[in-house]
Formats: sequence, structure tokens, C-alpha cells
Amino acid sequence: MFSSFWMGGYEGADHVNAQGQALDMGRASGHLDRLDEDYRRAARLGLRTLRESIGWRLSEAPGGTLDLRRVHRVAQAARRAGVQPLWTLMHYGVPTDLSLFDDALIARFARFAAAVARTLRPLMPGPRVYTPINEISFLAWAATSGGLLRDPGAPEALRGLDAASTAHSGYDVKRRLARAALAAMAAIRAEDPEARFLHVEPLVHVAPPLDRPDLAPLAQQIRDYQWQTLDLLCGRLEPALGGHPQALDCLGFNHYHSSQWEAPSEARLAWHLRDPRRLPLHALLHEAWRRYGRPLALAETGHVGMGRAAWLHEVAGEARQARAKGVPLAGVCLYPLLDRPDWQDATRWHRCGLWHVDDAAAGGQRHLVQACAGALRDWQRQASPHERRLLVLLPARWERLEAGLQRLLRQLAAASFEVLVAEPPGPSPGPAEIRRHALGPAMSLLVLHGLGPGGWALQAGPALASLRAALGPGPSGGTAVWLMRPPDGIPMARLARAAFPDAALIWQPRPQAAVALPPGLAARDLLLCESPGLRRAWAARHPRTLPLPRGLPADQLRPPPAGSYEAQEAERLLGPRTGPRLLLPAMADAAPDPALLPSLVDLLLTALPGCRLYRLGPPGPAPEPAPITALGELAPELLPGVLWACDAALLPARGRPELLALARAAGLPVLRLPALSGQDLTPALADVIAQGIGRPRSTERRVHGAWRRRRAAHTRAYRAAQTRLFTALADVLAQAAAVATREPDAARPRPGGP
Repeated sequence: MFSSFWMGGYEGADHVNAQGQALDMGRASGHLDRLDEDYRRAARLGLRTLRESIGWRLSEAPGGTLDLRRVHRVAQAARRAGVQPLWTLMHYGVPTDLSLFDDALIARFARFAAAVARTLRPLMPGPRVYTPINEISFLAWAATSGGLLRDPGAPEALRGLDAASTAHSGYDVKRRLARAALAAMAAIRAEDPEARFLHVEPLVHVAPPLDRPDLAPLAQQIRDYQWQTLDLLCGRLEPALGGHPQALDCLGFNHYHSSQWEAPSEARLAWHLRDPRRLPLHALLHEAWRRYGRPLALAETGHVGMGRAAWLHEVAGEARQARAKGVPLAGVCLYPLLDRPDWQDATRWHRCGLWHVDDAAAGGQRHLVQACAGALRDWQRQASPHERRLLVLLPARWERLEAGLQRLLRQLAAASFEVLVAEPPGPSPGPAEIRRHALGPAMSLLVLHGLGPGGWALQAGPALASLRAALGPGPSGGTAVWLMRPPDGIPMARLARAAFPDAALIWQPRPQAAVALPPGLAARDLLLCESPGLRRAWAARHPRTLPLPRGLPADQLRPPPAGSYEAQEAERLLGPRTGPRLLLPAMADAAPDPALLPSLVDLLLTALPGCRLYRLGPPGPAPEPAPITALGELAPELLPGVLWACDAALLPARGRPELLALARAAGLPVLRLPALSGQDLTPALADVIAQGIGRPRSTERRVHGAWRRRRAAHTRAYRAAQTRLFTALADVLAQAAAVATREPDAARPRPGGP
């Protein structure tokens, strides 16, 4: 039915919004004026099936006069590009002389549908796929309680309802729209017997508040509203309206990070915080398939900002799980492919597309969002399951891991390792369980719920036992457990060895940890050090001590293109320029001297009016004094843009060593701060900083031979360290696999019985 599993869609809403403004999102995003360009770009990324909206309101004038020139334009451009459009006839809007509350729209819509089918049949190869009405359930809610559109025919009683409430299903509107969709299908089939249909509806989950289990029936009632439309179409509900089983062909479901919420508060169940009340998408798809028994497609999904790539990984992993459970999932549609303005405020763009529109105008230049496109390519070329497993016990949440370590783990997943990263266990409601979230085709995040507070320090034993039970026997290529900066005073190596007796261990001590071999670490295990000094101290105590590749290779630190999302997001994070921008990385293992920062800020503000400082790394225990902005740990895609947008880096004596190389590789002047206290700061230091900022970062300086040689040396050193690590990991995993396949001892089950 579809030309490609990975699909894309262009925003096509055409309703009249709450302010009375008539929308044409295809034109507002610039898509209608750049059809050929947009289709070529999508096809090059392997997106050969694309959702398009015709727009009933845009194509039919009051009285019924039709203008289908837009249909001709889109169809001809699609044929030139060799892509398959999926045609949505009604994307919320109705002709201005009709109302969603008037039965007169049924016959008019069937007439329009017949005209569209008659037009498209000679223009496009078959089978042509139609969505009569996009999201009947959502449209019915928006018309009756959503506050998103204006319909002069709405009953007076509906006006003034809570605009955020989902307590009203708009059932009468659903009935009318279901009748219109059935009439349109009959009219289309009369003109085009080959026609196929994709009904598109929201897929949601609703839960009660944690402290109000008595509200579970209300949450279930609101949740069940989502099935009413399809039940009407197939005749399961009110068969007298004309619904029948053959009306359901392929079912498209729309699911976003905001598609799960709490009733009656409407508070979203936060995806990025991994609320345990959320249901996995594969479970929702399985529920829909069991209910209707029809092929499915994820017809809309996407996210905003830097969450786009992470959400794509999540959805792709859920799609893989759904298919593994037997769900006939025929495709996943990234929506929208282009950034779009807000329905209610055309000056606000959502930054949600696979392509970024740089000047927030219809004719703006498109920039591919590299992180999101990279995630798509990873899943398009996913390989067979890896035979080597790496379990990484993180010191903090995945999002707080610095960019260099995130990239290193992704590189391992791309190098034939199955990488599983486990966050520290934390308190959460509900039973103890492990949720798996995809970070890539061969990379997953394991989140342990319901084990209680304390992280690894208090919950290491039960957490490791839970991981062992959930993961089961390791792959044939061996298993390694990477203990990343484990807490002091906890025998993590011994506990990990007990939980995974056949696994190799990788010990990565904290930068300021005492130099003492942990109990349970064997000679065949690896020990990774984050600085040359730490490595020298450990090398005499452990035979397999290696440097940890830190930061990013210099060739990954190019400035982002002007106008790209990455460049604009870096500027948004840094804020308006009021003076010099100084990067102040976090300390290696602790917050900076509390007396130093206020004095440093006062000194710099006097010497450099308008300057701002930006702290890169985990926040300290106290709030940052103004004008310091805490950036946190930046994603690998944003770090280069921030480095290039700053004017200098102030590195404390105990600053993270990899940031010195990163700053220099990006051409950023580096000013080393000695181990100062607040009393040591003098105007002379401000003069030194001012002189450093004054060093030019012109094009001539950036291409200077010495700078280029320094970048090349940094890249070579990083690649060499990475190669050594990957080789050593392969070696220890091979040894672990050999240990696991030896003659089992008496404590292990033997073939044929105990």
C-alpha cells in the first residue's frame, strides 16, 4: 500500500482559528511554492510516501464552486519526483457557508470527494490512497471544547467551555463527520474502484493522578473516546448510521510526546521525565490492532527542538517492538517535514520539522536538522542484532552525560556492540520494573522504576539483580559491564561480578577518586582513566589501564551553517549579546570555590561591561550568580555552535581537561585560571582576560597553519585512543564469551536437567 516504510507529511491545516483567521498551512510553510524542491529532498532521504492535504475549505467556494488547481500542481510535482502522495481531503476546514454542526456538509463533502477522485485517477498511478477526514476525534473535540477553531454554526451552549478540557467528546460532531466520511468513501469508490483508504485518528492514553486512584474510571472514560470514530465507521457503534466493516482499510494513528495525560488536570505525562504512568507506544499499537484487526500505520509523530532525534529513536524502537509482537505496522510518518507557524500565532514557529526554515517565513531557506536526519539514517540501515553486549551503569541521567561520552557510546553501538545504558535507580510510583527506551538501532536506555531512593549507592544490589533477570543470558559474543564513575564506599565491582559472573568489567573511576583497586576487579578487566595523571597513577596497579577518549574529535567541531537550527539554537541558549561571552566549564568533580564566582563576576563586570558567563556542565549546589547562565550538559549537536558563539573560555585549574582541547580545536581563546580564591582576584587578571578576548578569531586566524596542525593532532590523538579502546573491548568480550562457554560448574544447570 505504501512505497516506503518511512514516510513524511506536510502540515495542511486549513481551518479558521479562534481569532477568525483563515489558515493555509501549506502556503504558510512555503511548501506550496517549493513542491519540487521539497519532494526531491524527501526522496533523497528515502521518504517516498508523503501525506498531502488538499483542503476542502481551500478548494470549494460558498455555493459549491470547485477549484482543484492545487490538486493538479501537487500531483504533477509528485510524479516528477517519483513519490507517492497520501491524499487528505478535509484537514479541519469546511467551506465558509457550511458548519460542522449542520448535516448539509455530508452531501457537499461527498460531491467534493467524487470530484477529487475523478481528477486524480488519470494523474496518479494506482492505487491512490485517501484520508477522507483527518482526525475526526480531534476535530470534534476542537469544535466543542478545544478553543482552537471558530465555527459560526456552533451552538451557544458550547461557547465558553473550558478550552483545555477533554471531558467533552463532541460526540454529535463525530457522528456527523463519520457519516460524511462514509459518504465520501462511497463517492470515491464510484469514481476510482482501485482506491484505498487510510483513516487517521489520535492514539492516546489517560491516567488518574497518583494520589487519586478513585478517578481511574473517569480517565478510562476519556481514554475510550478515542475509539468512537472508528467504531462508528465500522458499524460497531450505531450501525444505523451506515458504518460497515469494509470501511476500515488501513488505520493511521497519530501519537506525540504529549498524547498521554492526566485526568482531570490535563497535565501531560512527561515523556522526557519518563513518567511510569505512560504506556509504551508498542502497547498502544497492539491494543488498536487487537481491537480492529486491520493493518496500521503511525500516520503522524514528531517532537520539537533538540528532542526531535531522541523522539525518533524512541518511536523507531517502539515500532520495532510492535512488529516483533505481530502488529502489522506498515509505516511510520514523520510529521511535519517542514517547520510550521503556530495555528493561533503566525509569528511563532514550532521548530518541529525535519527541515528547519531559517527566517520564519514562507520562502525561507531549508536546513536539514542533522541530528534528526542522522537518527533516521541509522534506522533505515539498521543491521542484524549484535553478538556483543555492553551494559553501562551511568552515574546520572542520560541527558546529564557530557556530549563526548554520549558520542563515544553511540560510536560503540555503531561498531557492532549492543549498548545498554542504565540510569541510577530512583524513587517512582508503581511496581518495580525496567522500561527500555531506544537510543538507536543497537542502543537502549534502561530505566529502573520502583526501587526506592539513593541511586547506585543504596540500590545497587537489587538494581543489578533486576537488570540480570530482565536481560537474561548474554549474547554469544560476550558481555561487559561498564561501571562509569561509581560512587565511593560501595563495592560496585564485586556486586556487578556477582550479578554478571561471566561478564568482563570496565572500571571508570571518578576523576578525584582515591587510587585504590576496587575489590572484585580482575586482571582481565579494563580500567579507563579520564586524564593522563590518573592513568599514570593507575597503570602501576592494573595491567589493562587505558586512556578514555574525552570530548569530541576536532573534525566534529565545525561551526554550524548560518541560519541552521543548530546555529539559531546556540544563539537562543546564549541569549542577546550584551558584551563578551565567556565560557566557564564546570569543575572536574566538584562545584567551584563558592567565594570565587561572585568575586570573579564583580571583577569582570567592572573590566568588561555587559559580559556574560556561561557554565557548561552539571549545576553546582547553589544558584548561579547573575550574569552566569547555566547551560548544563549540551548535546553533541549543540556543543560546536556554543563554542563558536563564545569569545573565550576561562578554565579553572581543576576544570575538565577535555574542554581545554575542545576549546582550542574550535579556535576559542583559552585563559587558564589558577587555583584562586576570592581574595586573589586583581584587576590584573581582568586585563589578562580582556587581552585574551581581544585576540581575533578571523578567518585568517582560523586557517592558520599552526591552528590547523593543532586540530589535526587533536583528531589523531582522539581517534587513536578510540581505536585502542574498541580493540581492548573486543578482546575482553571475547575472553568473557570464552569463560561463559566453558564446562559449567556444579552450581550451573547442565543440559538435560539439574
